[in-house]
Amino acid sequence: MIKFFRKIRQQLLKENRFSKYMLYALGEIFLVVIGILIALQINNWNQDRLNKNLEFQYYERLLDDVKEENIIIEATLNYSKQVSEHAKSAVAVFENSSNANPDPVANLVDMYQASQLLDPYSASSTYQELISSGQINLIQNDSIKTALIRYYDIEWSESGVAILENTYRKNLRGKMPDDVQAKIRLACGDTYVKTGNSYFPKLPKECNIQLDHNYAKSVVEALLKDESLKNDLRYLIGNEEGKQNDLMSTMVQLESLNMLLEGINND
Repeated sequence: MIKFFRKIRQQLLKENRFSKYMLYALGEIFLVVIGILIALQINNWNQDRLNKNLEFQYYERLLDDVKEENIIIEATLNYSKQVSEHAKSAVAVFENSSNANPDPVANLVDMYQASQLLDPYSASSTYQELISSGQINLIQNDSIKTALIRYYDIEWSESGVAILENTYRKNLRGKMPDDVQAKIRLACGDTYVKTGNSYFPKLPKECNIQLDHNYAKSVVEALLKDESLKNDLRYLIGNEEGKQNDLMSTMVQLESLNMLLEGINND
């Protein structure tokens, strides 16, 4: 088409018909402009297609993170419940309750296991990538974007009772004899269970250690005289119960986010 206009232009110049030449020159410019606009539109279409593909890749990754997050929170919640059970058994001994276990070896195990802790962490790598790279605007679904920001900006693993200092742990482990602690660690340490693509710790349901009954009794009696241990233990129980409440609330919020992402990925 452009060659045709150039041929006409040459003919018009020979015939000295300037006005018609200008008309065809404008036609040439118009064609060039149209070509540029079409090229830009095609480029925009391609970019939109690439952005849409990338958006749905992020949806898939976010859903994977949410499912992993749910497993992490469940493992953290279960671990906290186990610590709470040991703490309640230990505090019954400190308070000379009728429900207290009469076995001093079991008492020492409960006291020690109540001092266990699990460092919380969140599966937020995809969301952090979206924020740090500025690609959060690729998420076109406003409901999902809002839910993501509300959930991940809370940082459950770095706020509230999740990060309160465990004063009982430091207090007890500074006073319980090293040989007793070593036996408990050896026989009653964390076990790891594979869930999904990760391994999560849990405390063993049963913990049997070889320790002289009279020696164990003397250690328990010495620890019971320390009022600060009982106070720290009570604080620990309240802390763990608060943590469990927070975790259950977080799981409700996480379930809503999971449903939104599943809806997008199943479309």
